[in-house]
Amino acid sequence: MTHGSKGATRAIVRTFVFLGLATLTQAQNCSNANYSGTYFYLLTGAISASGSAVPYAQLGKVNADGNGNLAGTVTQNANGVISAFPFTQTYTVNPDCSGVAGTGTGSSFTPTSDFQLVHGGQEVLIYGRGSAALVVTGRGYRAAAQDASQCGNGSLAGSYGWLLTAPPGAPSYPLGAGQASGFLFDGKGGWTTEAGAQGTYLIEADCSGTITFPGAADVNYAVAVIEGGNVLSLSNYPGSLIFGTLAPLSLPSVLPQLAFGGGWYSALYFTNTTSVAVSFPVNFTADNGTPLTVPALGGASTTVSIPAGGTAIVEAPNIGSLFEGYATFTMPPGVSGYGVFRESVTGLPNQEAVVPFAMANATSSTLVWDETNLLTAVAVVNAGPVAALISITLWDNNGNVVGTSALNLPAGQKTEATLRSLPGLSGMVGLRGRAQFSATSGNVAVLGLRFGTSAFTSIPAQQ
Repeated sequence: MTHGSKGATRAIVRTFVFLGLATLTQAQNCSNANYSGTYFYLLTGAISASGSAVPYAQLGKVNADGNGNLAGTVTQNANGVISAFPFTQTYTVNPDCSGVAGTGTGSSFTPTSDFQLVHGGQEVLIYGRGSAALVVTGRGYRAAAQDASQCGNGSLAGSYGWLLTAPPGAPSYPLGAGQASGFLFDGKGGWTTEAGAQGTYLIEADCSGTITFPGAADVNYAVAVIEGGNVLSLSNYPGSLIFGTLAPLSLPSVLPQLAFGGGWYSALYFTNTTSVAVSFPVNFTADNGTPLTVPALGGASTTVSIPAGGTAIVEAPNIGSLFEGYATFTMPPGVSGYGVFRESVTGLPNQEAVVPFAMANATSSTLVWDETNLLTAVAVVNAGPVAALISITLWDNNGNVVGTSALNLPAGQKTEATLRSLPGLSGMVGLRGRAQFSATSGNVAVLGLRFGTSAFTSIPAQQ
């Protein structure tokens, strides 16, 4: 996509304007390096205690260093008896992506285990076979954020289904096994249910946390937010053994940049792959967090209705002066889409770029940049309900830190700039590398654009 230098200069000056059956790791030549990062896991089954089998569950966090060493923390529940401790283990990954974790330290039960890396190392299938383990199995998942300070209450927001279960014969007070309930998390530390119950929750910076049911005696669940938005849970109440998973009904999405007028056009495309019609609202917000009216749509929101198997488009035409902001929406299951920007310059061909949607409740975002005779611009959005403190770190292509910066974004606000213009980031000029945006509070979604002398394109960000 190209046009003359006049259009490119105009764009740059404006800066941005706008497991079951699990799939094995694709490369069947694994090593210890394939098991690297922060994982949460949930193991369940039975162990031997005083000569008899008792129900057992363990929720843990582990850091794998890629060199054969594991270090983590565990909350374990043996038939209602709860304890917590740190542990260390060594591990070996075989060429077929299977592996063994050796006997650990720091635990009354840190079993030797066999494991299998699947989904490119994003998940780990685990079979515990320590001397105390009769049958203990489970899965490990990469944490929702791989930096130690990227999660917060905003990492758990929206409507979730919570399935609770317990081994046969295990104590299940105060909530019975087999319950499936709908919960609404407000992103600020409070939750409610369809039945009118309410309580509190806390998600720590490392993506672990607690969900509390208030009462005569507060009942807590240890929880962990994993990659993809699901949440692992284990009862932390003495005398009970319940575990389960929370899954979002659908994740809130955001188009981090919306620009219309002044030579710019934006559009959102959606498709419905299900066999039933769906409808959902799309809301438009200005950079300062106030509703952004799109004249062609008659307001600051519109309802998208898509027939079964159909598609829909929402357009913000190039009419009048320039307006900027972002769009938020929650797509029903089976609906997906993308955004389009178009720049129009008199006497030159129109230029377009396709841009991906982002998760509105994410707490980290990474993009790859190239500043060798190119210019990187970013739109950074905090679509969450609390103010965001966002740290930015840049690495070059050799892994060296070349700059750090920080942004303070109030709830619901957005900013856009060339990346090099932010304080502390001018050292990126002439280099290539990656940028990490991490919110220690609130949320962050990032969209990048790359401008050349005669073209621009989008830079997808990984959350």
